[in-house]
Amino acid sequence: MEPEILTKGGLLARGIFALIIGILCFTLPVGMQAVFAYIIGIFILIISLVTGGLAISESGKVHWGVFILSILGIIIALLAFISPFAMFFALTILIAAWAIVTGIAELVMAFSLKELPFRVLLGISGFFAVLFGILIGFAPLPTVGSVILILLVGIFCVIFGIISIITGLLMRKGEAVITI
Repeated sequence: MEPEILTKGGLLARGIFALIIGILCFTLPVGMQAVFAYIIGIFILIISLVTGGLAISESGKVHWGVFILSILGIIIALLAFISPFAMFFALTILIAAWAIVTGIAELVMAFSLKELPFRVLLGISGFFAVLFGILIGFAPLPTVGSVILILLVGIFCVIFGIISIITGLLMRKGEAVITI
């Protein structure tokens, strides 16, 4: 992992952008679902097109398994553009399941590996992962879980944005911070 150099202007720009995204998540949560679905659709489309191209080797030999997966990725990306809310709903369910499974695994590790010095932190992390998964995955209606996910992203962006802006304002001109 390469170090990242953050300047005063970079921190301020990052903070303002994150703050704008956070505010949009609170003021237009349903619209932001579509924005996230389109971004994910674009990402899946690009990755699938590149993977499909790589599946056809220079010698003309086709790696059919990879090629079929890239075709499926293109179909999923197109479905994201046709029905962004269905895509975001599916993504919400996947994120909820991932968070619950990850949280349970962390809790099991925290309780079973007594020699870990950081097992309390691992247990806390596991608890919050399960709680996060339950909050978005078991909301009364599917759309409520998606809105909760957008609001949680909004909270993160607002906090991240404010911290970045404050850090940028506290830096002197020409200073830089190197992060890992």
